[in-house]
Amino acid sequence: LLVEVLDDEDHHCRPGETGRVVITRLHNFAMPLVRYDIGDYAEVGEPCPCGRNQLVLNRILGRVRNMLVLPDGGYFWPTFSRRKFLSLVPVKQHQFVQISKDTIEARLSVARPVTESEEQQLIALFAERLPGKFHFKIKYVDEIPRHESGKFEDFYSEVI
Repeated sequence: LLVEVLDDEDHHCRPGETGRVVITRLHNFAMPLVRYDIGDYAEVGEPCPCGRNQLVLNRILGRVRNMLVLPDGGYFWPTFSRRKFLSLVPVKQHQFVQISKDTIEARLSVARPVTESEEQQLIALFAERLPGKFHFKIKYVDEIPRHESGKFEDFYSEVI
């Protein structure tokens, strides 16, 4: 298997850069997959100090749908700390959905009703994790379903 990380112009990403992960299967002679875009984005790492020349991935960032579209048109992979939420409110599940270029809906399943003061603290906590200015809407739900793939996505964008 040959793994490559490519930028928007299909050039190889350098260490520290993020791009699309594409693979080429080298052992399927009947139906070769050449530069198959698997839909993930990853950050390229520095070469391994052991001397091998294979690609090193610092981290896998997620799929296109997991990217936040910034107001200026750029992209960002958001991460939110559940531990910090729990220090404010008993959150059982959370999911953030970008519903427009400047609006993010925080879907929360909570163990008890949230006060207005706690809600404002949560919104401030959410905002500090993201570049740019976004409007946050909180929607309380009983349960947050998994994606059709079976995975739980804590963030996805409906803008992309």
